[in-house]
Formats: sequence, structure tokens, C-alpha cells
Amino acid sequence: MGINLSCILDNIAAPVIAVTPVKDDSGKIIDFYIIYKNEELNKTAGFIIQNKSKWSEFSENITSNIPWFKMALDSIAGRYYDDVKYFSPSTQAWYKIEMNYIASEKYIIITFINITSEREYYKKLKQTLVTDTMTGFNNRAGFSDIFAITLQNARFKGYYAALLIIDIDNLQSINDSMGSAAGDKLIINVAKVLKQFQRDYIKIFRYGDDEFALIISNFESNDSLANFIDCIYDAFQMKQIFVSGGISMFPTNTEQKDEMIRFADMAVHYAKKNGKNTFVYFEPEMQRVFIQHLTLQAKMNTALIESNFTQYYQPQFDIQTGKLRGFEALIRWNDNELGNIEPSVFIPLAEETGLIVPIGRWVLQTAITTLKTWQTKYNFSGIISVNVSPIQLLSGNFTQELFDLINEYKISPALLEIEITEGVLINRMGDAIEKLRQIKAMGIRVSLDDFGTGYSSLSYLQMLPLNTLKIDKVFINDITSSNGVQATITRSIIDMVEKMGLETIAEGVENPEQLELLNKFNCNFVQGFLRGKPMPYNNCDAYLAGDTNAIWKNQD
Repeated sequence: MGINLSCILDNIAAPVIAVTPVKDDSGKIIDFYIIYKNEELNKTAGFIIQNKSKWSEFSENITSNIPWFKMALDSIAGRYYDDVKYFSPSTQAWYKIEMNYIASEKYIIITFINITSEREYYKKLKQTLVTDTMTGFNNRAGFSDIFAITLQNARFKGYYAALLIIDIDNLQSINDSMGSAAGDKLIINVAKVLKQFQRDYIKIFRYGDDEFALIISNFESNDSLANFIDCIYDAFQMKQIFVSGGISMFPTNTEQKDEMIRFADMAVHYAKKNGKNTFVYFEPEMQRVFIQHLTLQAKMNTALIESNFTQYYQPQFDIQTGKLRGFEALIRWNDNELGNIEPSVFIPLAEETGLIVPIGRWVLQTAITTLKTWQTKYNFSGIISVNVSPIQLLSGNFTQELFDLINEYKISPALLEIEITEGVLINRMGDAIEKLRQIKAMGIRVSLDDFGTGYSSLSYLQMLPLNTLKIDKVFINDITSSNGVQATITRSIIDMVEKMGLETIAEGVENPEQLELLNKFNCNFVQGFLRGKPMPYNNCDAYLAGDTNAIWKNQD
């Protein structure tokens, strides 16, 4: 009995087409003859291929966004694409395109693999990453793109727009004195007030632990905007909720997105400084804060020259055995006049001014020196993890400097871990990935920090040459919440990352309940106040020497 291959192919779910090259007199391939197509392909292409005999006729009709001809040529040359996607308006489905060249027959077999369900899954998971589960608002991850689009529309239509940043007054004090449950209740109550103002032209974000941001658009005058903002302030006063707000206005203050954010932040600062529980509009004279930044920059230069920075180390532990994994190196700065200056204050300024490169070099060299010392004194085999700024990573000679330091101090590259954030891919993505591949090729570990706080974390995971993924504190904070949402998200992340062969570190673990749940989810390592805060070198040295109590002494 003969086998009817055509009948078989016409009854499979995957669209399939076969083509063979068409050459001109010089032997150059100029097109492809369609020698077979199954019925599923006709459905997928909307039957526009039924009377087509050449590949060019088909590909031009089905879509012009896919390099069909080049893909076919590349498949003959042995080069393959694994990321080309096609959406079929006919079937309303997404397909991944695979081309395989059969040299013996001179055929190219093109298969359309339905990936609709996979795309929907990742779309839903991504949405969970940009949604704040406590309030239901988008979190900070999706803010930038939406704000940029809003300003583009306002500019085009001639509308006024505003950015209102709201900071809850004294939230930290409430958490400290009354417990985190009271703080969470206050956050929820703030969200309830804001939800009554939510419209298509009012976008609301959970901007930070104690911050919300409102993007307000489609107003025809500054006065109407001001009236609306007054209504928001009055609503908080009626509920006796104390918040400070800063407002920047488009185009009155500026037409630039980044400046609007900076101006609104300046205004919040002034609201806090002048008694709190008030909304403050940005004024041009507030630019004097720029002078303060110049002062801080000068002090940073001096601190770098005079070695006034110090390095702290926060321990990381195996979640099952309790064994020390290693330490994350964290820079600290105490100025004689200004006192302790938070990294969140001086690191962004260092990045803005370019000082992050020499500062980052100092952090890296100090960490490697420490690692070498501990190896010599205690036969230390743990990992030292160092945060690297995108600017530092992309500086011209970073990988060479890293290579030279490893050779100079003769440390094992496997004991050094470079921590990066998704910000490393915002600009010069190709350069960043290539440098990370070079770093990993040296035997150095690569870790992605703050996972889940960036808009495209899932897609980045497929690009980056990673060893480790750190689950951000924002997920761990509410992992034991009764609604189980954060726990479900965290477990999904860990399961997904485990299948990719990566290790996971949970940041911000502060209580035994969180630790127990993360252990149940098969998270590998934990870092947080429950097991140890960042501590100075001497404490770490004493701890490695056998003084287990040293980890709790004189922490910052």
C-alpha cells in the first residue's frame, strides 16, 4: 500500500510550505518555486497563496515585515533564524517560522509553529510584573513609556499636562511604631482616594514604597489642571491622610520628560522640607538644587582622591543548609560635613557626572583585594558579588581592567560575581551583551539584580549570559500575604528560572515566614536583614575567623 504524503501533510495542524530555488543564467538565486503547500498554510495565509507559484508573490502578499527571501538564502547557507514571528490575521494566531534546507533534494521546508498560547502566557506574566498587587495600579516599571507617549500626545494636540508625585508622610515612622500592617493599610487607603480620580486621561502608578505618581493630560489650561490637583489634595484632607506632593507642568515648566520628573521630585522635596502635608508646584528658582548637586559632586571627587569611601558586605546564605554563600559588596560614604550619604543619593549623581567609573573601579578593586585576603587567611571559597553600573560596564576598557585585576591578585574568577540591572540594556544593547559574554567566558559569574522591576525582564532573560537571578524585595515583601498573589508570582519566577538552569537569590528576606515559603519554592539563596545586614570589613573578618556573633555587631 502506497503512502499518500500529501494527504498526511494536509491533515496536520502546522502550516507547511516547500520551495526550490530559481536561478538566473549566472547561477544566482532570484526566486523560489512553490512546489508544495498544505491546506493549513492556505488557512493561515488567508488563502492568498492558492494561485501563487513563486515565493516572491506569496511573501509580498502575506507580509512585507519579514525578510522571507533573505531567510531562505540564509537557510541554504546554514544560517538560521530563531526569533522571526508571524501573525496571521486569518487565524488570529502567532507563529514562529522555521526554515530547513534539504541539500540532497534542494528543497527548503518552511514550517509555521503556533506559539499563541506561549505568547499569551508570557504576556500575562509580564503584566503581573508591572502591576502592584497591593493597590492594583501599574508599578514604576511601566511609567516611563506611558509618560513619554502622554507628552507626545499633549504636544501634538496642544493640551496641558502635569506630573504629580505624591509621597506618603511619615510612612516609615508608622511602620516602625505601629507595624507594617498599619503602613500597608495607609498605602491602601491612599490608593482608594486616588482611584476615584482614575480616568483615561489620569494614569496612576505605585511609584515606590511610599510614592504614587499621576500623569494628568488633556486639559486646556493651567487653571483647569490646578483645579483638578486641588480636588485631589482636598480628598486626602477629608480622609485625614497626610501626603506631600510635587507638581511639574507641561509645557509651562518644560517639555522634556526627564526634566518634568526631576522638577516634580524637587517640588516634593520642598513640600517635605516645609512642613509636609502640602502640594508644591515646581518653581524655576528651585533649580538652585543644581548647585547643591555641584557641591556633592565636588565632595565625591575629594572622597575618591582621599579614599573616604568604605565598603560594607551583606552576607548571602544557602536557604536549605544555612551555609554562607558569600557577600555582596556595598559602597558607603560618610562625609565630615554631611554625615552618611545614602548610595541612592550619590550613585545616580555619580552616574550622571561619569564619576561612577572611577568609583566603580575602586569598589571592584577593594572587593577583589578583600576576596584575596580572605582566601589567604581563611581558605575562603565563597562568592563576592559586586554591582556594576551600566556606564562602568560599557566604558571602553572595563573587561581588560577586570582581567588584569584577576591576574594581579590571582583569585579564582568563579568566586567573583558581577551584578547588573536591566538598565545595562537600555542603550548599546549589543555592546552590553557582548561584554557580559566576555566576562562570563573569563569564568566570572553574572547576576541580574532587581529582577521583576523592569518592563522587559522576561525578554532580557533570554539575551543575557547569566548564572544567577536576584528576586527583588518588592516581591518578597508581601510573599506571605493572605491573598497569595505575590507568592504565586514568586513561585512562577523561581520555577521558570530553575528550568533555565539559573540560581535564584531572594533579596529583602526579613522574617522566618518568608524564609520558610522561599524554601518551599526551591529558592537557592537568601539575602536580607533576617540573616544579616550590610556590615563593615572587620565584622566579616571576625565572622570568618569563627565569631558567629560578629554578624550582628555594629551593623549599619
